[in-house]
Amino acid sequence: MGVIYKILFEVKLLHEFYLTQPNGQTVFDLAAQTDRISFLFDRFKRNGRNINSELRFDLPESVHKTFGNYHLKLLPSYAGCKVAVEVRKQSLPDGTMVYQPKIPLPDALNIAILIIRKDSAWDAYTSLKMQKLTNAVYYFSNENVAGAKAYPVLSNSIPAFNASLVYEQGEQAAFGPNDTRSFYIDKDGNGQWLNISGTHFINESDRILLPLRFSYTFSIADNITEAEVILKDKDGNAVVLSRDEYGTAQMALTFKSTPPLQKIVLNFSRGDIKTIPSFPADENIFYTLEVKDSNGNTKINRFLFFEDADRLRESCALMNIKPKVTDPAFNLLDSNGFLLTRIMPDSSIVPAPVFEIRMKSRLSFWRYINDKKKKLKNEHSDFLFPQNNNLVSLLPRPLSFTPFLLKKPDNSAYYLPNPLPFEMIKTENGKQYTDIFVGESALFPLLP
Repeated sequence: MGVIYKILFEVKLLHEFYLTQPNGQTVFDLAAQTDRISFLFDRFKRNGRNINSELRFDLPESVHKTFGNYHLKLLPSYAGCKVAVEVRKQSLPDGTMVYQPKIPLPDALNIAILIIRKDSAWDAYTSLKMQKLTNAVYYFSNENVAGAKAYPVLSNSIPAFNASLVYEQGEQAAFGPNDTRSFYIDKDGNGQWLNISGTHFINESDRILLPLRFSYTFSIADNITEAEVILKDKDGNAVVLSRDEYGTAQMALTFKSTPPLQKIVLNFSRGDIKTIPSFPADENIFYTLEVKDSNGNTKINRFLFFEDADRLRESCALMNIKPKVTDPAFNLLDSNGFLLTRIMPDSSIVPAPVFEIRMKSRLSFWRYINDKKKKLKNEHSDFLFPQNNNLVSLLPRPLSFTPFLLKKPDNSAYYLPNPLPFEMIKTENGKQYTDIFVGESALFPLLP
């Protein structure tokens, strides 16, 4: 019998930027995963550009040995990647053909895969928080990290709306089941929430993976002149952060400055901290970072740490998939240790699980500027309002590689020029704009 490999699981990166139709509908308008996969397959048949243009998948150095030991292979796929495993096939009494890993996979095995930037384009068009406490990257897993997940999505649930938080343009909050909205500031300076299709998008609760040396940022407006940093394990005990040349352990780090602190660098590389993927990704290696400041406030955040700072620096995320997890819907094997993919007695094929990572595009206001800097007349009051000599969209719009039509109040289609796919976004007074230069025309006449 020859060597047989079967797909253990697949991950699809569904990004709004590449998965928007000319009519404005996106893949997130489709409730069933089979329909979303059909959407992708249609793009694949037409050789549509996808997220793999800006991102690639690779293994952390320590995981190469794991893949060799368990006969695993990382394979590219359209808008994502697959992991295959060498198997032995077996026929069940009812005629079902099943497959068992040749080398048994431990329940807590870290199948860790880095998502690496090929360039900076992904950061430019993806909905990301601009002001961040740390340089943490996203961590996606089929295991519960911050509460239960919704199969087949690997990211954490979007946090509920919190009236005490200051939201950025495009930042999302949950207002109820299947009710996700994005924040923006309207033309009158009022905070508003935009209803969006779909949910379970990547969000700040996924940004929890840090290198052992990282930066922590303070707001200048808070006027913080002193800060104490403590790291605690799952039991609430302070851990060793560093040791000097004599072996003396430090359990806390203190920073003082006469001018307000802006950014501090924390180096835990000589501390007693367990890192992924060398250790199983369970509660034993999740840490709580506490930063107490001179204003009497304490900020608390939960993090994982990664062993290779250089690889993490070029990455936007780490996926870590385990064979058996808390929610059986996310398991890679059935209760008998067989792969989920199989051939049924009627010759139909049950596919391997397909996990999803859903990404929203960055929201920007479309700002139309006459190419000769003259004052534009507003012929599109359903969509635009005048601002100085320019016209600006009433609502922010998601960036898209494919131009799309707008919808009038009566739901009919309406054309306005879209920004170019990779046009630079400008941030002004907490709002983000994409400039679109237009010549004088019937669509954009000039005021006298």
